[in-house]
Amino acid sequence: MTVIYRREMLRVMLGGAVVATAGLAMLPVAAESAQLATSKSLPAPTENLVEEAAVVVRRRRRRVCWWHRGRRICRWR
Repeated sequence: MTVIYRREMLRVMLGGAVVATAGLAMLPVAAESAQLATSKSLPAPTENLVEEAAVVVRRRRRRVCWWHRGRRICRWR
């Protein structure tokens, strides 16, 4: 088991907080108030938007290891 160093953990957490704060500070506020321009020449949207937006997501197989009866078993899942 690896040893967790408190100073390194604190450095990582503070670094993440600084990056998150900088990212939030750079968000454009004007983008929220921009109007959505729609054209009247576009066809009307269909009634069932859920079927149009359906996307097939393929899960990626990965190698997983676990202990079973004192032995380590590794398989693709």
